[in-house]
Amino acid sequence: MPVYELRSGNAGDADYTPYGAIRDAILCHDPAVMITGAADTGKSLGMLWMLHMTAIKHPGASLVIARKTLTSTYATILQTYLHKVLRPEDLETKFIRIYGNNKPEWFDYDNGSRIWVSGLDKPEKILSAEHDIVYVAQAEEITLSDWETLSTRVTGRAGHVPFPRLAGDCNPASQSHWILQKEKAGQLTLFWSTHRDNPEIFDPVTGDVTPGGEQRLARLRALTGHRLQRLYYGIWAPPEGAIFSMYEEETHKVKAFTPPPEWPRFVGVDPFGAQIAAVWVAYDAQGQTIHVYREYVQPFGVTTGAHVEQILKLAGYAANGAPTGSAERIFAWVGGGPSERQARTDFTGFGLPLVPSPVKEVWAGIDRIAGLMREGRLFIHDCCINLLSEIGDYRRKLNVKTGEFTDQIENKDAYHALDSLRYVLSWLTGSGEETQDTVIDRSIPIGPRL
Repeated sequence: MPVYELRSGNAGDADYTPYGAIRDAILCHDPAVMITGAADTGKSLGMLWMLHMTAIKHPGASLVIARKTLTSTYATILQTYLHKVLRPEDLETKFIRIYGNNKPEWFDYDNGSRIWVSGLDKPEKILSAEHDIVYVAQAEEITLSDWETLSTRVTGRAGHVPFPRLAGDCNPASQSHWILQKEKAGQLTLFWSTHRDNPEIFDPVTGDVTPGGEQRLARLRALTGHRLQRLYYGIWAPPEGAIFSMYEEETHKVKAFTPPPEWPRFVGVDPFGAQIAAVWVAYDAQGQTIHVYREYVQPFGVTTGAHVEQILKLAGYAANGAPTGSAERIFAWVGGGPSERQARTDFTGFGLPLVPSPVKEVWAGIDRIAGLMREGRLFIHDCCINLLSEIGDYRRKLNVKTGEFTDQIENKDAYHALDSLRYVLSWLTGSGEETQDTVIDRSIPIGPRL
């Protein structure tokens, strides 16, 4: 029997029955809920039906369908909503009205409920109002900052649904991804779906695979590498071409603590792009190790002055740069690539004196991080969830014609916390002209040789 029972003959009557983890996720009232699993387990369809039936059952509800970009929302998840959830008669009878023609902006139900359509690259519809439920498809694509910012829009102030929540679905990613970190911290309820949850693949009565289901599974079984692990088996596995394959959670991730005041502190900043990021590192001269103990990642068009104010505040400084009682002594603020001189100038003008990294070549900076990992001298505190997530997903781009990995980085512009770390560690380890001139050999204060 369907989870939602409606009177027979009414527009919007439910003809969908969820199973297994999909059903459990739909019925869950926790404030942050996500379904993970292999491809084609029915995750997205279940979440869309949850929104649809919530719109019907709770007049005036404000709901959101979103993905990382608005273009991908239109091309994928919205098509599922239009063709597998809505029925032609729903639109013909005006039970549901579409606003936006070929690129719908929202769907109005005749009881006053509305489902918005958005992308996190154009978040105005989400952030300008309170909502009852925000649903993010393919949530592994978004950042922790995206997710946490969205959580501020579903606090219950909209007031139309008794259990407001931020919901999502995701395919497996790397084991250091923020989704798993949030679940371990008890801040996200994660449901694990399998292909048996999809009645089009496994008959829910007999338990046997259907003829059409076998064909769909065969396509997934034909995948290779991490795509086979993730999309067929549903395993959170490192990607092929992983750049930081030497990273081990048991070795490099440590429980967060406040570094002793005698450890010199430095901050790396990525001052340009869709998200501004910063990471704080401290150097243990006795153990000759570096600890990354704090991060800042902020999306959604915050002004440069506001970024500077927030970064300074995290280090214990007032907006005017004056130290407070908790101020840390920062030996250097390092940030920006060779082409980001103007961004450094802007940050400096607002009170954050950024100096450039002496290492201009990206792979040279990557090698500094990788080398410290291999030597067991780089530790990342578990509070740096964005950075840990980026490390696990950082990978080379595959040449589809040759089947070989290139020296290009897949989706390079998405790794702002890692860029921040690359800047500050490159500065700490010097220009590279003297190969032994590293942070491990240099006496305090640490910095480039002048």
